[in-house]
Amino acid sequence: MDKQTKVLVTGGAGFIGTNFVYHLIKNNYQVVVLDKLTYAGGKDNLNNLNLELIVGDICDPEIVSRSLENVDWVVHFAAESHNTRSEIDPDIFYRTNVLGTQIMLEQSFKSNIKKFLHISTDEVYGSIQKGYFKESDKLLGDSQASSAYSKSKSLSDDLALEWGKKGYPVIVTRTTNNFGPWQYPEKILPRAITNLLTNKKITLWGSGLQIRDWLFAPENAKAIEFILKNGKNGQAYNVAANLEHEITNQELAIWLCEFLKLDPEEWIEYIEDPRPNHDFRYALDTTKLTDLGFTPKINTFDQFAQTVEWYKENTQWWQKRKEEAESIYK
Repeated sequence: MDKQTKVLVTGGAGFIGTNFVYHLIKNNYQVVVLDKLTYAGGKDNLNNLNLELIVGDICDPEIVSRSLENVDWVVHFAAESHNTRSEIDPDIFYRTNVLGTQIMLEQSFKSNIKKFLHISTDEVYGSIQKGYFKESDKLLGDSQASSAYSKSKSLSDDLALEWGKKGYPVIVTRTTNNFGPWQYPEKILPRAITNLLTNKKITLWGSGLQIRDWLFAPENAKAIEFILKNGKNGQAYNVAANLEHEITNQELAIWLCEFLKLDPEEWIEYIEDPRPNHDFRYALDTTKLTDLGFTPKINTFDQFAQTVEWYKENTQWWQKRKEEAESIYK
């Protein structure tokens, strides 16, 4: 069956989308990628893969309709995704993340697709000091979210589940902080790695004690395929690593220095937090997914080490992106 299943991946040239596309190709799916190829999407991510790439905007119904020809499943990653950028230009986040999702849903069901999986985020719940958010803790609207990015994702999450409640085959996944190969160097982990590789210090905001749940992107790809096959329509599923030992940004920075045989005392600096009210800790309850039968393989230290090696081995890929990525921090 897998050989005959045709999957449209929006945003498939972006970070998590690329990891998912590689997973699909490895497992003999037919793949179509629809991507606008913004700064965060790389055509070179998909070099030498047997797929169809359509360059276009998810806000363009005509292009979306064309990309859906003979498609069985849609996996909708396409989104503007960086919190700092959302402070600079929030309108583009609402256009792409909310309007774009609405158009994807409308056109997909005009084309009678069999499944639509919307990729959401843990940020729709907001920050939590203790405990874990369950899927039912998500409130309608954007009141829990704290940035234009997370607010737009919260609204698009609502849109997708609205269609699911109407009986359409829609599923939502809410994932924690993904890391791994092909992540644009604006984000904390690849930025830190590439800084060290260019003899620059890692900069941590405030005390560096912020907590994120680190999920290896190739494991998220496996989870998404599993949910497509086994998840119930109209439902949301949390996807997380649920680390027994929660990792602070400070601890992550120390690990990176150790991987590269550098002294953390010399290579980590702390700066005033430009967003002191930013979410401090994200954590999700994944009971619903584990009860369904899936648990990601977690070996965070080794997975971080693999990620560092990928950036060491792919300097040409990130060097041509580094200057643009750093521009938002100036």
